[in-house]
Amino acid sequence: MIDTKMTVAFVLIGLAGVAAGLFGLRLPPGDRIAAGLALVVGAGVGVVALAIGTNIASSDAPSTAETVFLVASALGFLATMGSLYLLWRRTERGGTPQGQG
Repeated sequence: MIDTKMTVAFVLIGLAGVAAGLFGLRLPPGDRIAAGLALVVGAGVGVVALAIGTNIASSDAPSTAETVFLVASALGFLATMGSLYLLWRRTERGGTPQGQG
């Protein structure tokens, strides 16, 4: 049976994917890939947090590893949501910032 920490961690990962997918449906067909990039940002933050957390963790106990995974998942979720927020702000303004593209 999966521990509560692991369940919450997997739920956060799934929710980030659902949020990116639903947001991508809102975008015009040519811009939908940008929602996927928010997932790349979240995954990158999660992997970095997992690498740093496992290096810092002083115990090899399973509960420590589960806590590190939960924290990494939460940081990845927050990074995905932050990226989607920035993308939303950009699309609400009607395109790319001035001086670009």
